[in-house]
Amino acid sequence: MPPNQWQQFLNRLSRDLLADPELSEQLPDEVFDSGWLGFSPATENEIQATENRLGKKLPPSLRSFYEVTNGWRCVGCFIWNILPVGEVGWLPETVPHLFKIAQDVEETKGPFEKDPGGRRLRDHRNEQGTRVKRSLVITSEGDASHWLLDPETINTKGEWAGGRWSSWNPAMSWNADSFADLVRDEYETFLKLTADRQDS
Repeated sequence: MPPNQWQQFLNRLSRDLLADPELSEQLPDEVFDSGWLGFSPATENEIQATENRLGKKLPPSLRSFYEVTNGWRCVGCFIWNILPVGEVGWLPETVPHLFKIAQDVEETKGPFEKDPGGRRLRDHRNEQGTRVKRSLVITSEGDASHWLLDPETINTKGEWAGGRWSSWNPAMSWNADSFADLVRDEYETFLKLTADRQDS
């Protein structure tokens, strides 16, 4: 998603989230004056400094997001803040307790029941252990949840696969092809929950 599309999408996201009384009561007064849940754009120097620190170029949709806003207040019901570009980091330094959980999962002893070839065990170790361990953390802890991006699972557009880890559902769900998909999916979840609440 290029910066101009991010701007349009984030304007709509701001409008809808600020209209929700359950979410808006957690937000500072200044966002109601501006109608904007973001911040000023990150500078190119700030983005490059983070890329140098990480040793990797940020995936396209995350990079273009930071060209529009350097972080975000409240994405939806489960993820609250997208970190400023200078605060994103690898899992061991950013969320060490989750790194330890993933490390333990990677060392899970088998065999699993009804898994004679060991495939389920290998997939479990990889999806819930190895991939989580190497992930980039891009959010603060929301509803006991974090968004993670896997720098070694990359699609043809250069986007990193992403997902959400939640302690109340202690399994990593790699359900997005990109950072942009994570944001869109969270927004769609918010809209569905809002509609369900209004219907009840």
